[in-house]
Amino acid sequence: MRNTNKQNTATYSFVAIAVICMIFTGSLSAERLSQQNPNYFANQPKRDTVADFKLENVAGGVMTREDLKGKVAVVDLWATWCALCIYEIPIYKRLHDSFQGQDVAIVGIAVDSPRRDIPSKIRQLGIEYPVLISDDQLMAFGRIQVFPTTVVISKEGKIYSRYVGTVAQKEEKIKRDIERLLAADDGTNH
Repeated sequence: MRNTNKQNTATYSFVAIAVICMIFTGSLSAERLSQQNPNYFANQPKRDTVADFKLENVAGGVMTREDLKGKVAVVDLWATWCALCIYEIPIYKRLHDSFQGQDVAIVGIAVDSPRRDIPSKIRQLGIEYPVLISDDQLMAFGRIQVFPTTVVISKEGKIYSRYVGTVAQKEEKIKRDIERLLAADDGTNH
């Protein structure tokens, strides 16, 4: 009996280590690909329209695709358990502060996270922009394979760019996307 417990413990430990290694290797390979070719993750797929969605807002109510119309939207798809997602939250907080009062919406969508953990994580991280709770409507933003994933959406509801995983200089790239989309709207292309 004792040997069986030791074998089970060893097996579980091995599986846990293997899963952690796979996650770590996947995020590193995503980072490595983005460094080799900065456009590898951005702008894939280009100009797809965001499908209809209706997601619960943690602060109350719901948000739909219609709520984002007329605004440049930055949608951060993250998970409460994802260390890289948490690491990137300050990017979206700064973007929210930088573009406040303009036709820009910063929105987080908590994906694959225990519902009970989401409000406390939002408070802990000091998130002030809307955070939605995901459900089976995530396909509205295209295929999501890796967390974090960021989608930049034009005022017309078209996907302008997509950043999958950790991407070098992500904040600067997103800021540039927002500025281009705002400039295109006022006729002063940069």
